[in-house]
Amino acid sequence: MRKFAIIACIGLLLAAAPAFSQQLIDNFYVTVGAGNVLAGGGTGFNGGEWYVYPSMWINQWFYDHPFDPNRSKIIHVEFDWVAYDPICPTSITVALNWSTPEWSALGYGTAQPPLPGFDEALYISRASILNECGVFPEVRHFERDFIIYCYNPEWVSIDVMGCNFVITNGVLVHDCVVGAENTSWGAIKAIF
Repeated sequence: MRKFAIIACIGLLLAAAPAFSQQLIDNFYVTVGAGNVLAGGGTGFNGGEWYVYPSMWINQWFYDHPFDPNRSKIIHVEFDWVAYDPICPTSITVALNWSTPEWSALGYGTAQPPLPGFDEALYISRASILNECGVFPEVRHFERDFIIYCYNPEWVSIDVMGCNFVITNGVLVHDCVVGAENTSWGAIKAIF
């Protein structure tokens, strides 16, 4: 009987998971020549537009949920990448970034992320996840998971920098979770 009760509780928790976890899935792709976007798109802000910042980062923003200091954020990113011109050297740097609480305090909400012209140091937090330089004639696959423990940001972004690369099949999964647990399942377990 106890085993049945445990299985029933797990079933109820899994059915209720969307109430505790709010996962969004976005996609992106970009071709970068000599530090500029040759082509690109995705499901991000303003029709998947890529924005070039004074710092030379090239960002695509995705709205998440309203800022919440009582939640955390799990981000999973994966993509394929290759040299645009396989006989030339490639420099590729990729980062995840997110809007700060200071950005959310300005009250833009879903209207816009921190675009070029705003103070990057104040309104954007960034974590580099890939940095390669060399000759890369073959397609490579990249995957990374990242957790923002302190709060759930309003906006998340994929950032690229460098030259001579193509990113395809980009997927960004961002998952709001209750508390500072490592996974949505962990957030559900924390209720007990």
